[in-house]
Amino acid sequence: MSIVAAILVLSFLIIVHEIGHFAAAKLLGVRVLEFSLFMGPRLLSIKRGETRYSLKLIPVGGSCLMEGEDSASEDDRALGNKPKWVRAAIFAAGPFMNLAIAFIMILILNMYLGYATNEVSYVADHSPAASAAPVPIAVGDTLVSYGGKRVNVPTEVFIYMHDTKGATVDVTFRRGGELMKTVIEPDFTPGRRYILGFNAAQASGPDWNLVERVTEGDPADELGIEPGDRILRIDGKTPADLDGLRAALAESEGGELEITWIKPDGTPASGRVAPKLINDQDSYSIGIGYGAADSPGIFGSMRYAYYNAVSYSKMVLYSLKWMVTGAIGLNQVSGPVGIVAEIGAGVDEVSRGPNRVQVMISYLLNLSALIGINLGLFNLIPFPPLDGSKLLLLGVEAIRRKDIPPERQVAITMFGFAVLILIMVLTLFNDIIKLVNR
Repeated sequence: MSIVAAILVLSFLIIVHEIGHFAAAKLLGVRVLEFSLFMGPRLLSIKRGETRYSLKLIPVGGSCLMEGEDSASEDDRALGNKPKWVRAAIFAAGPFMNLAIAFIMILILNMYLGYATNEVSYVADHSPAASAAPVPIAVGDTLVSYGGKRVNVPTEVFIYMHDTKGATVDVTFRRGGELMKTVIEPDFTPGRRYILGFNAAQASGPDWNLVERVTEGDPADELGIEPGDRILRIDGKTPADLDGLRAALAESEGGELEITWIKPDGTPASGRVAPKLINDQDSYSIGIGYGAADSPGIFGSMRYAYYNAVSYSKMVLYSLKWMVTGAIGLNQVSGPVGIVAEIGAGVDEVSRGPNRVQVMISYLLNLSALIGINLGLFNLIPFPPLDGSKLLLLGVEAIRRKDIPPERQVAITMFGFAVLILIMVLTLFNDIIKLVNR
């Protein structure tokens, strides 16, 4: 079931992309020869007017085939015979649809579940925020900028911390209508560390030990820890926060520990297990929790949907930057197989806790929005055969005031397609290695 959900999510986003091209082509008078759901040989096909609508065998993706898209055509309604602005609009419509549907998904989440704000709701004792100088961060403050970069939602703080590798930075915040500035040095959590395999409800705050998700097959799952439980003690020690828990796990060096937790009804439980060693990305924290709008209005929901869409876009763009600079290794890059596996694993995890239907829908909408923004922005990269390359070639033609010969465009597209196939093979190999090593 989880794999089916994952494939449907990915296929839905690709089909939305192709619907953008299809709708723009129809609206602007370009002949559409075929619009297909999925790939491979046809299962069902029907022709309405000039367009064939097909359902194909392999339930992944879709396509929109236009007259004159890959070859010269004498048809006045062929894509290549239309003005440059028409072609540009059609090429841009696919990525635009991905970005638009992502915004709508985030808006739905905001309206029904609320959203996190940049107002500080909790400051951990002895944390970087509490120790900031000359002015400590306090509950009720509203973050304005981190390292000189605007902050509208908490996600942006995590992006900027990772981008600066936890460097000491200036933080601007608003307190009682007054803008104030302080200096913070984030805490560092190494990527190579021991874990129990659960997600806490809060990174910092009173619910740091409240289990929100449990990863199947990890030590916490083996013990029978479930969402809603609270971790109390590690080998008789009572951690004060997540840093204390990580320190206790690190001290074990992989040896068995006595874990004590409490169920939502107050029933205590305990068991022995060895923590799991992982090699993940380094992470950073300043020790604060954020406020939330639980019953937002339509205007607040729309404003924060925009903020979150922008933050997701930043996440995608910064990730590309980190890949180019080597801050993220190629072994951390996922292709379609890896994405399907991650979505499937996430669905399995969230479907096991309380309110699992609501949590699963929330998880899928949130992840779909992120992947949709990723897909939209990725397709705008000026590399053949992506839409961004086609837009770039149109720009070159406009500057030269001369069309690029079709055979040259085909050669450029084929070269880019060969490179993308190579990248896909490498990511597929990487995905398989990661799946085998799980």
